[in-house]
Amino acid sequence: MSKRLLLVGAGHAHLEVIRNLTEEKFSDVEVCLITPSAYQYYSGMFSGYTEGLYDMEDTRVDVEKLAKAAGIHFVKKMARKLLQKQKKLVCTDRSVYPFDVISFDIGSRSLPAELESSVAKTIKPNYEFINQINELRETSHPLLVGGGAAGCELAMSIQTYKRKRNIPGQVRLISADRVLSDAPGRVSRKLRSLLSKKGIQLWEQERAVDVHDEHILTDQGNRIRHTGVLWLGGAVGDPIFESSGISCDERGFAYVRNTLQFENYDFIFGAGDCVTMKEHPQLAKSGVYAVRQGPVLWENLKNYLERDDLQSYEPQNQALYILSTGQQKGFLTYGPITHHSHQAWKLKNKIDTDFMKKYKEVTGD
Repeated sequence: MSKRLLLVGAGHAHLEVIRNLTEEKFSDVEVCLITPSAYQYYSGMFSGYTEGLYDMEDTRVDVEKLAKAAGIHFVKKMARKLLQKQKKLVCTDRSVYPFDVISFDIGSRSLPAELESSVAKTIKPNYEFINQINELRETSHPLLVGGGAAGCELAMSIQTYKRKRNIPGQVRLISADRVLSDAPGRVSRKLRSLLSKKGIQLWEQERAVDVHDEHILTDQGNRIRHTGVLWLGGAVGDPIFESSGISCDERGFAYVRNTLQFENYDFIFGAGDCVTMKEHPQLAKSGVYAVRQGPVLWENLKNYLERDDLQSYEPQNQALYILSTGQQKGFLTYGPITHHSHQAWKLKNKIDTDFMKKYKEVTGD
């Protein structure tokens, strides 16, 4: 009797699982991909798209075609609830999918629930990003909330886009902490200097607490005017896990072991931003780790289905980050090391295009 594996979401790790399935099939296993969009957009290229260096097709993988090439059933739906004891997944349209093994790679959310009806936009789900940024970068005073890598990078990309096209106005950025707060202080200072040189107006150590149509309010009592808000604050987990009674951390991310199995369920796997590793709870929600989890997830799903031993994923001690700063220059950080140059951007461009090429070659795009 055949088994069923559900892949929920098409994040970095699941893309690698699907790519491997185009070359090696599971024996007597039906595989189904459930995801709300026919395309998976690659956030690593969002800054380049925003500036105008890439077009939309450069930034996305046709996961419906990829699934077809792998012999996987593609279901364009959003997962809503996990019935782990019954081994069933319920989607938002109330359709139910039974399974023997399930894996989640659905990313995270950033917009707080209380702001969902406000004018604030977010890059998640990522298939909405293109339309949102097309509108935002044309406005005079776009405001980005969040001083992490994504907020700083997109602020510089929007500012560069505006200058190239002589669009009046100034990008604004607000950070509840210092910019790039997870990095050493001197790295933050260097990035702050780059933001200043780009002409971006920055508020640090100030938290946005309320969003109105034409301004935001901060915890310092400031009223900052805007012509559009992109919210890139701290990541939070998808509500599917807590609502399903899954063991989660304080932000709603499901706990997984080093084998990428959920804490209390061997038949549930997870990777990428939607989970927190029990042994590495401070690991950043970053694609640099999700990409490395892909091969381990592939091997472990295969080994679990074949009743073989599982591998452990051990994150690298330090990760390489390269932020696009505009005009094809990149700000490279590796621990305490920083480097800002055209060469850094060329390296980022190669890493990103090579990543996409692996999947586009399969789909013929």
